[in-house]
Amino acid sequence: MAAKQTTRKRSVRAQRGAAGPAAGTRAGDNPWVNVGDGRHLHIGDFLTFQLIRLANAAKANVTRQYLADFGLSVPEWRLLAMTIRFEPVRFSELVARSSMDKGQASRTLQALTRRGLIAARDAGTGGKRASDSSAPVILTVTSKGRKLYATALPVAQRNQARLLMLLTREERKQLYIVLSKLHSAIGDRDPLG
Repeated sequence: MAAKQTTRKRSVRAQRGAAGPAAGTRAGDNPWVNVGDGRHLHIGDFLTFQLIRLANAAKANVTRQYLADFGLSVPEWRLLAMTIRFEPVRFSELVARSSMDKGQASRTLQALTRRGLIAARDAGTGGKRASDSSAPVILTVTSKGRKLYATALPVAQRNQARLLMLLTREERKQLYIVLSKLHSAIGDRDPLG
């Protein structure tokens, strides 16, 4: 009988495959309840897999949809919002704070400056960025960028609130605590000190 139950549990996990935990999963079917040394975890059970999967789904099904109305990509929105929050800000600091790859951040910045949403200048000269300069780049948001941000932000806030409202008040509280705990334990170390 025990072998039959073990086979059934494996079968449930196999059916879930990479899809991960289903809503309403019983604790006995939850591979995270008794983690042990992790040998029973399959790729779809990995915490990192589930977090990335959720982030990708939220980006594709929530964030991208409302940003399209404003002509912004997700990286453009992130860079614009982070620049507004920390301006005037060095490009290197913005890359570190945004968790973006430096190459992606550079391409995104070029698109935003071409559109007149962000201004970049050399820290040493105070003037426009010279292509051959090695001085740190300082970013600020233009009035056009501020206007777009002010228009998009309430829509973003409403959509994020709708997403959070899928959880109960207690679930939101616990999720915030759990995410903060994980980030404190394994999150990126602040390269800015």
